[in-house]
Formats: sequence, C-alpha cells, structure tokens
Amino acid sequence: MQHFDNDPSEYPEPETVLAIRGAIATGRMGGPMGEPGHWLNEFWQIGRALREHSEMLQGFQGTARRGLLSTSTRYLAINEPMFEQPDDQS
Repeated sequence: MQHFDNDPSEYPEPETVLAIRGAIATGRMGGPMGEPGHWLNEFWQIGRALREHSEMLQGFQGTARRGLLSTSTRYLAINEPMFEQPDDQS
C-alpha cells in the first residue's frame, strides 16, 4: 500500500477559492465582468453560461408544463365521467 503525503502547495488558498466562487456567482447574476485580461474573467464567463443555460431550461420547462396542462384539460373535458343519479321516488 502506498502512502501519499499531502503537499500543502497542491491546494489553493481559501481566498482563491472564494474569488473563483464569487466570479462565477457574479457572472450567474449578470454582474459586471472584470478588467480585460483579468484571471477571474474565465470564471465569470462560466457563471454567465450557467445563467444562459438555466434560462433556456426554464423556458423549455414552462413550454412543456403548458403543453401537459393543455393536453390534460382537453382529455378530461372529453372523457368527463357520467354519474348515474338515483331516481327520486318519493
């Protein structure tokens, strides 16, 4: 069995992780991009892409939901159950 030593230099600094997460969140919320050439811009672009994809997915889900409700409404209107009423013999 091999033993691996975890070199601390392999892990990013907490500030770096927070900066990356912040850039992704800013891009996702449509916030401003950094100065041209800034190292966080690629993470901002990832956030923007996530936002665009989520908007497309929400649009698709809305269309599918409306279609399903429309189809269900028409089906239920056509196949309305007929209940027999007991004859009132009083």
